[in-house]
Amino acid sequence: MSTPLVQQFPSLAQYPPSFLKDLLSSPELTEAFLFTLPEVKELAAEVEKLGRENDEIAKTNLELRDELLALRDSTAQSYAYAEGLKRRWVDIEKAQANLYQRNRPSFLHLRLRHSLTSQDESSEKIASSFIEGRSSGPSIPGSRVDSPVPNLEGTSTPIQGDRNQNKAIDEFINEFKAARKTYHKRAIWAERWSRGEVAWRDD
Repeated sequence: MSTPLVQQFPSLAQYPPSFLKDLLSSPELTEAFLFTLPEVKELAAEVEKLGRENDEIAKTNLELRDELLALRDSTAQSYAYAEGLKRRWVDIEKAQANLYQRNRPSFLHLRLRHSLTSQDESSEKIASSFIEGRSSGPSIPGSRVDSPVPNLEGTSTPIQGDRNQNKAIDEFINEFKAARKTYHKRAIWAERWSRGEVAWRDD
């Protein structure tokens, strides 16, 4: 007799049908008998084995729990640090681009031309200030020459103002020459640059 039960448990084939009918009439007897079958014993052993393996895995997981939690926290901190570095790199790239922009040859050439004009105006202010008697030196009118004062013997002697005036003139000459020297240096570089005689190296 071939039934689904016999197909599932081949060892039942050795028992007569009447025995199997009586066996199925009692659920308690059926359950007790089934656990004596080799197939069920093998299945139970496999289940028990899987249970032991699961217990071992659970035990190992518990032993690794603290380490895994520490690793998770460390990973989270490393990720946060990496994200911070990414944001910082964006700022660095912006600053680098801005710095590169301010040091590009075209921008530096523009700055040189502006400084040339500014230096020319500065030297003109020095000259105008001296002519108007408002130089940065002693407050002695720079455009006025005082006459010498006669002494008791009837001869002329220079007064203190002459010495101060000469000092103011010397200071003006030095200041004006320095300003114009700077101007002409910048003018020469600007002219050479305009002619393409100035080369920039990336290194």
